[in-house]
Amino acid sequence: MRLLSFALLITSFTVIPAAQSAELNGQPGLYEINLHTVMPGMDMPDQVLQECMTKEDLADPQRMLNKGGSDGCQLKDLKQENNRMNFSIICPNEQMTGQGAYLFAGDSYTGQMALTMPNPGGAGSAMSITTTTKAKRIGPCK
Repeated sequence: MRLLSFALLITSFTVIPAAQSAELNGQPGLYEINLHTVMPGMDMPDQVLQECMTKEDLADPQRMLNKGGSDGCQLKDLKQENNRMNFSIICPNEQMTGQGAYLFAGDSYTGQMALTMPNPGGAGSAMSITTTTKAKRIGPCK
C-alpha cells in the first residue's frame, strides 16, 4: 500500500516544474502530462493526467507542490536559467529526497525527477525512483 501511495505522490511532483514557467517561457492553461516512472522491481504503467495551471499557480512553485497533495514536501535550491529549472525536493514525512530538472518551450515542458527513499521492505539499500515527464498545453482551463 505504501508503494501505491508513494507512486501517487510522485505524480503530484510532476506539476511542480510548470510553477515557474511564467518566467521560463510557459503559459497558463490545461496541460496534458505524460509520466514514465521507473522503480526497481516494479513495472509502473505510464500515466497521463491533466492539470490546470493558473497564472497564480505558475508564479509560485511551493503552491503547485501543495496543490499536488505533497504532504509537507519542500522545494530547495530552486535555480532558473534561460528556459531551464533545477531544484531539490525534501519530503520529511516520507523520508524522501530528490532532484529535478526541466526544460520549457512555450506551451510544453519536459523533465526528469530522481527521488530516493528508504526501502519499503525495511532491508537493503535505499530505493530510487525516476520519473520522466512530457507535458503539453491542450487549451484553456475548464
